[in-house]
Amino acid sequence: MKHILLISFLVLTVSRGLAQEYIEIITRKSCDCGEQVPDTLKSEQFNMRLGLCMIDASMPYKKQIKKDFGIDLDKIDTEGVKLGRMLGVKMASVCPNTLLKMTQRIKGQTATTKAQQSSEGTVTKIENDFFVVLSLKDESGKITKYYWLTFIESAGDLTSSYSTLVGKTLHIDYEPQEFFDPKLQEYRQFFVVKRIIPMD
Repeated sequence: MKHILLISFLVLTVSRGLAQEYIEIITRKSCDCGEQVPDTLKSEQFNMRLGLCMIDASMPYKKQIKKDFGIDLDKIDTEGVKLGRMLGVKMASVCPNTLLKMTQRIKGQTATTKAQQSSEGTVTKIENDFFVVLSLKDESGKITKYYWLTFIESAGDLTSSYSTLVGKTLHIDYEPQEFFDPKLQEYRQFFVVKRIIPMD
């Protein structure tokens, strides 16, 4: 019985690993293709081209996608939204700028950069799931999350030492940006870190 359970566990682990591998390939190809779509296209054409990028990248793996995620690419008219949601989450970690361009155009906005803002406070928590997320508590006691998605300016190399920031006071320059949140099924604002300056 123990051998059967062990074999089942190993098969499940390998299957998950293979699924993760081909989804990463699809995501990377979707990002590369999406970055080539001209900003000058009208919103409808722009969105269509980006959707085709995802579909073209996914087609070689349509059997695996149907088996692992229940998405039938032969019925893309009805299943396209599911595919977009699944890949959108992955694309946020691989090419956040492309995803931002997509969400802004989907909402009929131009891809303009919003004014940079700043905040100061004490780091109460650091999460590092898909991205590094800093929770900052300001003087009023309000805790706000700031997302490290792209290169940031800092006095030292934070890539290997960001976990030491808990309990420290920081000045953070950030840009408010809107991304699609698949859990809420709507767009919401994220504060994207541009610069970190330690205050103590």
